[in-house]
Amino acid sequence: MRIYRKIICLCVMLGVLFPLSAAGGEGPVLRLGILPVIDTLPIIVAKERGLFKEEGVTVEIINFNSALERDAAVKGKALDGYFGDLLNTILLNASGEELRVITTVYHTRKDQRMFALLASPDSDISSLRQIHNVSVAISRTSIIEYFLDKITDTEGVPREAVQKIEIRQIPIRYQMLMDDSVKLALLPEPLASKALSEGARLVADDRKLDTTATILAMKDSFLIQNPGLCESFLKAYARSVEMINDNPEAFKEILVLKTRFPPSLRETYKLRTFPDPRLPSEEDVMSVVRWMTARGLVPVGVKYDDMVGEGEGEE
Repeated sequence: MRIYRKIICLCVMLGVLFPLSAAGGEGPVLRLGILPVIDTLPIIVAKERGLFKEEGVTVEIINFNSALERDAAVKGKALDGYFGDLLNTILLNASGEELRVITTVYHTRKDQRMFALLASPDSDISSLRQIHNVSVAISRTSIIEYFLDKITDTEGVPREAVQKIEIRQIPIRYQMLMDDSVKLALLPEPLASKALSEGARLVADDRKLDTTATILAMKDSFLIQNPGLCESFLKAYARSVEMINDNPEAFKEILVLKTRFPPSLRETYKLRTFPDPRLPSEEDVMSVVRWMTARGLVPVGVKYDDMVGEGEGEE
């Protein structure tokens, strides 16, 4: 697969030309930070099924309850890599962390929803045309706010017509929507499906978008110091993705046990499939950069090559 080969080329560019090895036996330990969300399933499965070990990579998975805690661990040198999104990766790089995206974890699809703009069960809102001057609960300066802007832009709703209120904790945002404390909220899966099953209404979602949602990144210094690790890690990750996509239902129990997946959706939720390892496109990355630059979150001049390597995001 051409995209997969391009990712391996990135690993080569980073100085990982040689076989993964360490003097005296076992290789280095990759400390990987993740969040308890459904997108991390391929990482969890690769670890539990011994796929990383079979490819010669020792992975220590470190769970965090929030992106804030995870990012603090990155800055505190407690992690070598992490699951996240383009926005926080760009922010971390702007602060001097020198991270490198090694693969997309989830890219929006026409047949699968990841983010949904929902109306509370007691509201009368059923379309985007009704959201003018109605407060939308989000977390600001995050992938949630970015996706809200992308969704409203796609539907032709002026951004100035959208009133955003900050409710950073997703469970609290969900509960406030269901209690009608807020009329609108942007929620990720599977909480979006849970809200819909309990009476919330779908106003819009990300299925019309064509962009990267979540990624895996590693520190440049770690990749350079550990030749071969990137390629071996991605081989194991690709095998895990293939296993899940071949029989998604077989991994639902792991999802329930290892993430914040609502047990009430165990029987009804259709588990998503995951893309094979590939880099985010240049347009996906630069769209986020432009959005962040316009808000003064990063300086002008952030380049695609700063995160993923020259030309490696093309399909």
